[in-house]
Amino acid sequence: MFFPALFNRNESVELTLEQKTAVYQDGLLPVLERLNPETVTNWPTSYATALIRAKKHNNRYQYGTRPFPHSMVPHLGYYLPRMLSAKHPWARDIVFMTQVQGVKEANQHVPEDEEEALEAVFLLMNDLDPDLREEENCWIDVGLELSEPGFSYQWRTDSHSDIIKHFTSMTAAQAASYVNPNRPTQHYYRDISAGLLHVSGFRGTFTLGEEDPVYIQAYTTDKALIQQLDGGRHGLVMNGRRLLEGTPPEYMQNIYDLYFDAKENHNCAARLELRLPVKYATSRALQFPEELIRKSILAFPRKDWWQWRLVRLLGLTRTLSLQNEVGGAHRVGADALALTAGIHWLTNGLHSRPDDGTAGRDVMCAVLPLTRDYRNDMLHIRPREENIQRRDKLPFSAFGAYFFRDIIWPPVSDIPRIERGPMMRNSTFKFIFGKDHPTLQRKYQPPAFIPRALVPRARVGTQKGFSKRHRLDDPVPAQMFADLDIAMGGVYYDEGEDLPWEERTDFPPDAEEECGVHLTKHWNQFCSDLLQKCGNLRNQPLAPSHCRLTMEERLHLTDEVYKDVNLAMVFNRVQWKRVSGQEWKEAFSIFFPPRNAPLQVQPQNYPTMKYWEEWYDMKRRLPAASFEIIRTRYWRLFKELQWVPKPHKDRLWKYTVNADFRMFPANYTGQAPQVIVSPSSYGARWEPERVPGGVEEVEEEEEEEMEEPEVDRREWVNGIAPVPDRILLREEEEESGSEIDM
Repeated sequence: MFFPALFNRNESVELTLEQKTAVYQDGLLPVLERLNPETVTNWPTSYATALIRAKKHNNRYQYGTRPFPHSMVPHLGYYLPRMLSAKHPWARDIVFMTQVQGVKEANQHVPEDEEEALEAVFLLMNDLDPDLREEENCWIDVGLELSEPGFSYQWRTDSHSDIIKHFTSMTAAQAASYVNPNRPTQHYYRDISAGLLHVSGFRGTFTLGEEDPVYIQAYTTDKALIQQLDGGRHGLVMNGRRLLEGTPPEYMQNIYDLYFDAKENHNCAARLELRLPVKYATSRALQFPEELIRKSILAFPRKDWWQWRLVRLLGLTRTLSLQNEVGGAHRVGADALALTAGIHWLTNGLHSRPDDGTAGRDVMCAVLPLTRDYRNDMLHIRPREENIQRRDKLPFSAFGAYFFRDIIWPPVSDIPRIERGPMMRNSTFKFIFGKDHPTLQRKYQPPAFIPRALVPRARVGTQKGFSKRHRLDDPVPAQMFADLDIAMGGVYYDEGEDLPWEERTDFPPDAEEECGVHLTKHWNQFCSDLLQKCGNLRNQPLAPSHCRLTMEERLHLTDEVYKDVNLAMVFNRVQWKRVSGQEWKEAFSIFFPPRNAPLQVQPQNYPTMKYWEEWYDMKRRLPAASFEIIRTRYWRLFKELQWVPKPHKDRLWKYTVNADFRMFPANYTGQAPQVIVSPSSYGARWEPERVPGGVEEVEEEEEEEMEEPEVDRREWVNGIAPVPDRILLREEEEESGSEIDM
């Protein structure tokens, strides 16, 4: 839109917040209500609520479009400038363009009028091949909207089978079986509305007769207030981490403002959509008998409908605010966080389908009332009968709406918490709050230190001082050094009794060892030192080391480790790249500088590696010719290696993410050590399944002697076993599909 009256060369061309609000609330919205009131249920009730809906988790805005019949665009162009400029003089002479795009809701007609339906289909397909109207695999969505000013229309849960029976060829018994909650199926999904179990829409897929729909959806437009696409989701979804701060948290206040505005301005329409073959679009789905409408629709006064949500949201918000006011160690107690997770689940369920994934089911078991009546109509989890054991309790709702089980309130407890019952899994804590329970405790109640028992065995302390001596004391001389006969002398010693004890230098026992043995030891020390200096993730004391080898393994390894391009044998995470021959030679020169190399500013890592110290000692005491012979042999050995750390002149290891390197594992994005792969290699591999033994195998061996727990012990919280997988797993997840007896 362009407003000539606002043009000023010295001012921004963007409208102010007040002007944008006026354009929407005094111009666009009144025009829509006048021209096409049926579509207004899809629009935000104010500009402020539009901003709330459009705001994503990263605080950016999600721009979108709303359908409007193209036949009414001329009327829009007539009324919008007049209605807006009547209140705001700066809007006179407004200029704007329209673009006809897409077909959703563009072709409307009165229900039960076959002539209008036929005309709408012809308009829709005007630009397509006429033969498509007879094409069996060409489908069209036919929708029906029911609404009334001042009311909120909602679908009844017990009407689903009647609707399916009417619009398909199913019998009453088949339709009832299709929607039976005791027979979960991959084809039928119930979308509970506002936490009321008897109020819900549904989605269903079908493979029936030629004239039958392949998809039916019954829904309402109240979700339009929060509908947006953000991170794969289609509506505003609360982030659990943001619930731990604020009284109330910003998200809860925004949702309250949306609901409060909606009770005055937003009517909810009930919609039914069917996907049909095009050739049946004008003959099927035109009849929706009045009697069926009366049996299927609940008509709530608009204020009552939104007040129900407001009251529930207000109770949840105040509970959460009270938790956040207490804070401290009590705030991250397992039972207090379980109540927070329940508030997270129930608040999202007020305007979206309640989460029914594994984490959502775990939350249900932690916060909802439990029963052993496995045939209760209000059960929320229905496992296979063979998966249920006598002691199992399943979550249910006794009064047709979601209510938590008993909550412990002050003064009995300093902080509101759920009554002790099934404990949520660590993975559920991480799914909702972004961190598992121990990590949350450390964040909100920092300890004086991390207990050693919490440090995993897969973490090896960084060797910050001098590297340790390689443990292979009497190696067989490497073939590369077998023919060398170089005097490695020049050893200084002084054991005079006149010197203080700490100044005496004994004659080294290896001073007279053969040249081949001496050089083999030095080469092994080089191989060991490289991985002794491989570090850990910064500020993550409980994360496994970058290098999966224990310190003892690093002290015994040889160059065979560097000849295996399966980097999973050595690393938990790594980034690599294949280099040219010149880059490989430059790396060798950094590891083994030539005799005449200029001195550098003292780097990190190198001065505390024994091989480096001994290399410079050889440079100092050996004749130039002998030193060059040894360095040439080292270069031959180096060319046989398939990978080494990417050496830098100022330090040995770097861990920052580098776009020139490939990451292993592929889905990891954090810091990892950089290694280079020899030009003689085809590249590195990542085959963790080939890694032998390790911590996991040791733990499994230890647990073989104990009774096998139903849930991995890493999922336990405070030593309490969570609900077993056999309960949380949906029945339809265990089977390829469900069939309807025809």
